[in-house]
Amino acid sequence: MKLYLNDTSPFSRAVLATAYLCDAPMVLEWVDPWQTPSTLVAVNPFSTIPVLETSDGVALTESLTICEFLMQAYPTEKLAATKASDTQRMSLLGVSKTLMEVAFRCAALSRFEAEQNVLTIRGKEGIERSVKGLIGQLKNNDDLLKPDFSTLYLHIALDYVLFRHANLLSAEECDILTTALHSSPFKDTLATLSLESLSKKLNYCEYKNS
Repeated sequence: MKLYLNDTSPFSRAVLATAYLCDAPMVLEWVDPWQTPSTLVAVNPFSTIPVLETSDGVALTESLTICEFLMQAYPTEKLAATKASDTQRMSLLGVSKTLMEVAFRCAALSRFEAEQNVLTIRGKEGIERSVKGLIGQLKNNDDLLKPDFSTLYLHIALDYVLFRHANLLSAEECDILTTALHSSPFKDTLATLSLESLSKKLNYCEYKNS
C-alpha cells in the first residue's frame, strides 16, 4: 500500500499514526498538494491528502475512511475503534474531526491573505469555543482520554491547534492542553510522529524502527 501525505497535515498525521499503531505495511509518498502534482492527481482528482492506495489499486480518500479501513484490515489492541453505539465517544470524535478541519481551513486561508475572511473569523471563534468546551471536559472527566480512536483524533486536533493557533488561546488554556496531551495514551506514538520528525520526510520503516 502507498500513503500520499504531507508533513504538516493533521489528517495525514492521523492516518499515519493509525497505520503505525495497526502495524499496517505501506510505503510513504510525500507530496505537496498545493502544487497539484500529477502523481497525486492520478489517484485523487481533488489533489488533497491523505490518500491511501491499497494493494489492489483502489484509492481511499478522507482520513476517517482510511483510518476505518486500516483498523478493520489490521486490528490491534493498541488502538480500539470508537463504537458507534457509544454516543459520548462518537460525539468526541465528531468534535475532534471538526476542530481539526476548521483549524486547518483557517491556517490555509491565512496563507492566501484571507485573515479577515468571514470563514476565517467564524472558524477562529469556533476554535476558541470548542477548546473551552474540551477543557471543561478534560477537567471534569478522567475517562475522556481512553485509548480509542476518538482520543487519537482529539490528541492530533489539539496538537494542531497549539501548533497553528496558540495565539487564540490564553497561556492557561495552552498549559491545560499541553498537560492533557502528556497524559494521552498516544503520547509516545505521536512523539515518534511529531511535526519535527515528519518534517524530515523519512520512509515508513525509519519511523517504525525509531
